[in-house]
Amino acid sequence: MQIAVIKVDRQAVKDVTVDLATGATVADAIKAAGWSLGEKYVPAVWNHRVEEDYVLQEGDRVELLAPLTVDPMTARRLREEKKASTNPLVAGRNGSKHRLY
Repeated sequence: MQIAVIKVDRQAVKDVTVDLATGATVADAIKAAGWSLGEKYVPAVWNHRVEEDYVLQEGDRVELLAPLTVDPMTARRLREEKKASTNPLVAGRNGSKHRLY
């Protein structure tokens, strides 16, 4: 069966397609791709976290995800603050947060 194995980190996204026997696990797919899980990465199948002994099905996509470097809510708040500070049209009259349109 064809399995896509994808490694995601800060520098790049690497992908390899491997042929495995029926009943293969996530650990088998990672080993066939020539990578190791290590302590840094978390395995996932179609962006859902799984254990290494999860049994794969035809066409699955195994992902090795790097840990988050910042909380998603904090990242969103920082992006919105940056966006709001650079666009003077976002603020309403007299600099309030309410828009007139």
